[in-house]
Amino acid sequence: MPMTIESPHSHRKLPLAGLLAVVSIWFSGMAMAAATVRPDAVVAFGSPARMIEAVASSDGYLLNAGQFYVAARTGPSTVRTLYAAGAWFVWPAIARECGRL
Repeated sequence: MPMTIESPHSHRKLPLAGLLAVVSIWFSGMAMAAATVRPDAVVAFGSPARMIEAVASSDGYLLNAGQFYVAARTGPSTVRTLYAAGAWFVWPAIARECGRL
């Protein structure tokens, strides 16, 4: 007679295929949103040196830059220029404010 109690959930596997599908849909949706809807600001992930150059050449202006990202106000062609400069992802930036109080 075994002395350990096995939980019926102990052999449950993580649904990795489902998690991968959800993450893929999320990343694709955010990338398409930045490309189709011209947002006021974007966050681009990639080499900051090339991203800053692309923002400046597309009539946008730099808001912030880090080791792997650049935040910028968009000009007429900023999103396309960032992707052409080698951005991994370009996502619309979410405003910090919810509205006026």
